[in-house]
Formats: sequence, C-alpha cells, structure tokens
Amino acid sequence: MTTPAPLIHRPIDTLQALGDHLQLALGVELSTIPPYLCALYSISEPASEASRLIRGVVIEEMLHMMQVANLMNAIGCIPSLEQKYVPTYPSNLLGHTAGGPFIQLQPLSPALARTVFMRIEQPEPGPDAPAEDEPYDTIGQFYKAIELGFVTCVERFGEKGVFGQDTGFQRDDTYIGPGGGELHIVHDLDGAKAAIMEIVQQGEGALIQQPPAPYEEPYGGYDHYGERLDGTYGPIIGTPWELSHYRRFQRIAEGEVSLPPIYPMQANPSDADLGGDFRRLSHLFDNLYTLVLVALGEAFGRTTAPRPFFQTAFPVMQAALPALATLLMRTPLNPAADPALGPTAGPAFVYRPLPVADIVAEAAGLLARPPSGLGGDYRLTWRHNLGIVHRTLSGVLAADSSFSSLHG
Repeated sequence: MTTPAPLIHRPIDTLQALGDHLQLALGVELSTIPPYLCALYSISEPASEASRLIRGVVIEEMLHMMQVANLMNAIGCIPSLEQKYVPTYPSNLLGHTAGGPFIQLQPLSPALARTVFMRIEQPEPGPDAPAEDEPYDTIGQFYKAIELGFVTCVERFGEKGVFGQDTGFQRDDTYIGPGGGELHIVHDLDGAKAAIMEIVQQGEGALIQQPPAPYEEPYGGYDHYGERLDGTYGPIIGTPWELSHYRRFQRIAEGEVSLPPIYPMQANPSDADLGGDFRRLSHLFDNLYTLVLVALGEAFGRTTAPRPFFQTAFPVMQAALPALATLLMRTPLNPAADPALGPTAGPAFVYRPLPVADIVAEAAGLLARPPSGLGGDYRLTWRHNLGIVHRTLSGVLAADSSFSSLHG
C-alpha cells in the first residue's frame, strides 16, 4: 500500500482563515490578468490564433475572479479590490514559494510563455500532490488547501454554519465574452468543490491525460477553442478536450502557434520614461484600469444590481483599454526612433483613481491634441483610438452618473 504524501499546509479551520485565503486567491487571479493582457495587446493582429488563445485565457481568469468572489460571499465575506490588494509589477506571484514566477509586464514571446506564463499555470506534480498553504508550489495545491478548508469548516460548524451567512451578492449574471466555464452560485460544500474544480482545471488542466468517458469531461476538457458558426470564439461543442491555460501557453512556447508581428514594448512600462501628453496618456490608461477594478469591486460585493459590471467594467475592458494600450504600444519612447523597432511605451497597470467625469475630460483634452512629429498615421491612430476611449467613457458617465461620481 502506498503511503499518502503528508499534508504540507496549516489547516484552514475557521471561517476567518477561509475568507483570508479566498481574498489571497482573488489577488492571485487578478495578478495574472495584467501580464496576460499586456502580452495580448502586444500582438499586432487581433484575429491571429495567438491573440485568440490568450484572449480566451484572460476571459477565464476574469471568470475565476468572479467565482472566488462568489465563494467569499457564500461564507459571509465581502471580496475587496481596494488598492492594498491590487498587485504591482514587477513582482513575484502572490503567495508563491521563493523562486516562483517573477511576473513582469512584457510583450509576448515564446520565452515569456515558457518561463513565466507556463510557470504560473504549472500543473500539480501528480494526483497525490499535497495541499499547500501560503507559500505554495502550484496554484492547484493552494486551491486544494482551500477546498480542504471548506471541508474542515463544514465538519466543525455544519453547512448552515458555513454557508448560512451568504451576503446575497453572489452573481451569475455577468458576461465578459465567449469562453469556457460558467459562474456557480454556491450554497453548500458540493457547490464550493465544483467551483474550485472549474478554476483549477481550466488553469492547469485535469490531471488525467486521456479523454474521459462520455458525460464525465472535466472543466477545461475540450480539445481547442475555435471560430464558431455565430462568429464568436470559444469552445466548440462536440470537440473533446479544451486546452487548459498551461497547454495554450505551451503551444505558443513550443512554436505550435506562430506569432504575428509583436509591438516592441519596453518591459515594465513607466511614466518616468514619458513626458507631456504621452505621460498623460499613460496615466489615462491607469485611470481606466483602476475604474474597472472599482466597478468590479462594486459588482462582486456591494450591490446585487448588474450596473457596475455591464455599464462600467465591461465596456471599458472590451473597448477602451485595448484601444489605449494599442496607442501606447505604437508610441516610441524616443520620438525620433522607428516605432516598428522600438522600444515603445505600454500600459503600466498602476492603481491611479480618478472620478469618471475627470477621466472623460482628460480623454477629451488628449483627443483634441494629436501630437506632431510622429507622422500622419500616428495622428490618425491617436484620434481614432482616443475617440473610442472618449465615447466609451461618455457612455459610462451617462449610464450611471451616481456610481461614477462616487468613485475616484
């Protein structure tokens, strides 16, 4: 008989400890999104396979954040995206063992996919891998410790004692684009386990290496994403085995997916490298990113209404952020340099709050001042992309002025 591997974690045996670990999990999921977005924005051809693979990962990471928020609300804890919980870059992955993934904001490359992204999504070493508290070796082992925490707390306090303080803020009415998985409303231990399984298997993939029996496919168990008949991109019904995040990044790392031209963005962009309106452009991106976090915080744990998500977070994520990131990545740090050779600016993802009305005014001011000296094509891109940003933000302000005026 094989002796089970010993558990290498401090048992999570109180609701306070469980809530603290879930808050950390929320930060871990959030910490992956800016580097993945940076890599996505650096791809010059949005319709390319590489772009679609990474976009699918980002969508699912957003779903994971929402699912962790549901788990927190299920046990009476309010998820927080306040500044103290927002990761900064460059930095190590939150809670990971020393020597774990060192996350930087960089343009996409096979090396980045291999040495950072695959390391973040590294599968557990095997089905007997122990649960691990902070620090952890793999995200899957960390979630295994959280799952055991749910089991332990239910054994100590009963399901009503654990899930009887639901805040009422759980939600399954959000949408961020076509992708795998769905949000679960959690009411009991089985629901918590199902939610955690979906998060882990979408990221690192299921431990089994062969297709499962019919009707037993795990989350993350379809063959690939692709263009569907309705024009959307996502898991195609009837194809076995959706690629996990780890496997998608592996395809890029090993050259199975060719990369189109990549914008030569300076690693770890900083406003210190910019001046004048270009620095204000960088700050505008930070304002938008912060606005998304504020809106998500509202949607996750302060209101049952979907307005902060659909009227603020969703349009800014879908339209304004990519438009502004692309403009930054076409902005050479040296005005005399060829932007195709770089280095160029890029999004810094700094927490920089500003009321929406002020962000709208800033976007309008920049829109009216296209810079000279970088050519006519750049000025056209400036007007076009900032026009998208301004229209999106004007819509946000008109749709929910009460929310917009309260946060900044």
